[in-house]
Amino acid sequence: MSTLQKTPVPLRIRKARIATFLGFVMIGAMMYIWSTGVSVFRTQLGFSGEQGDANFGLIALGVGVGSAAGALWVGRLLDRLGAKPVITVCALAYPLSIIPLGFVSGFWFALCFGVVLGLLRGALDTALNAHGVQVERFYRRSIMSGFHAFYSLGGFLLGMACSWLTGFYTDSVQMPYTVLGVAMFIVGCVFSRWLLGKHDLPEASSSDWQTGVQSPDEPGQGPSAKTLLVMIAFGVLLLGSMMGENAIADWGQEYIRREFSTTTSTAGMAVSIFVGAAFIGRLFGDRLAAAFGNAQVVFGCGSICVLGMSLTIVGGTAVTGIIGFALFGLGLSCIAPLMISAAGRRDPTHAGRNIGIVNCIGFSGMLVGPAAITVIVSNFGLSTLMFFPLTMLGLLATFGPLLMRAPKTIVTTNQATKSV
Repeated sequence: MSTLQKTPVPLRIRKARIATFLGFVMIGAMMYIWSTGVSVFRTQLGFSGEQGDANFGLIALGVGVGSAAGALWVGRLLDRLGAKPVITVCALAYPLSIIPLGFVSGFWFALCFGVVLGLLRGALDTALNAHGVQVERFYRRSIMSGFHAFYSLGGFLLGMACSWLTGFYTDSVQMPYTVLGVAMFIVGCVFSRWLLGKHDLPEASSSDWQTGVQSPDEPGQGPSAKTLLVMIAFGVLLLGSMMGENAIADWGQEYIRREFSTTTSTAGMAVSIFVGAAFIGRLFGDRLAAAFGNAQVVFGCGSICVLGMSLTIVGGTAVTGIIGFALFGLGLSCIAPLMISAAGRRDPTHAGRNIGIVNCIGFSGMLVGPAAITVIVSNFGLSTLMFFPLTMLGLLATFGPLLMRAPKTIVTTNQATKSV
């Protein structure tokens, strides 16, 4: 058992930390502005009931394709230019990319703009995680779970706002997506000024919390076989959690609304409560990992996810469904931060590339997930949908701790072992 180390840091690093918090607020906000507007978006396009499930599933798939491509493509750009210019461009373009979705009326235009939305999301997510690892190095302790907590906070607050707006605009998401997209654009203009440049790095010291990492890859070379295997292990863990999260994000509102006969606004709030629970869990993630170890936290999170989905499936009411969503969000909360922080700390020189690999595998859940969910819903009905995240997180709870132990073999010092 270990404790979180407190390290004094200068004002510019604190501002960079605040900028990273706001960046994660944007990612979560944009994700759940999209998600809580799904039912009205489907109405706008005429994708009602089961007949519209397949078309909407393909649009969700397009968002996933863009996210995976953006995450993988941006990795080397981050290592070459640093996070600041990449985040600045994406933070301004990403909020604006959702506005056209409020004006589309045809499937193909919606699919194209969905791919753009996903491309910018994957790039910004990877860039902000790389910047978060850079900020962590100044604090010499894990703070990534706190960053991801603000992803959930942004999703909760803006998801609730979008749910409220869709209660007034029931035929089109033009107004909700435009108003909230512009609001997030303004946030991007503010926080992009405080980001760290490529060469803003702490001085090396014997007490650096990242010393002891073995065999960093040579500059300009591809990842070594060992590094690649470690990144794949992290990515597989992230894949399971993201497939579960996307099942709620893309279909959770429809599931609650149609299975439990609730209003669109209430169903959207159920998704927002899921995100709010994830925010609460991530507030304590860094301390839980320091106290109990990463493997134990992953096992506990997976177990809570299984409990939440089981309650949603067998409860049979809107109340139990919402409580189940809350437990599922609480369980998912710490998985992604643990994967990404460990991936970025393994070789700080190539943090962008390594996080890009992990994120690409994780975001591939947005490719496999929508296709798998579309098949399940089309052939077995919406009522069977939640068995999918139940199965994925059950496997993660079973095998995740074993994979989490494997990366620890790359560390030579006790201090680094506690940090991974």
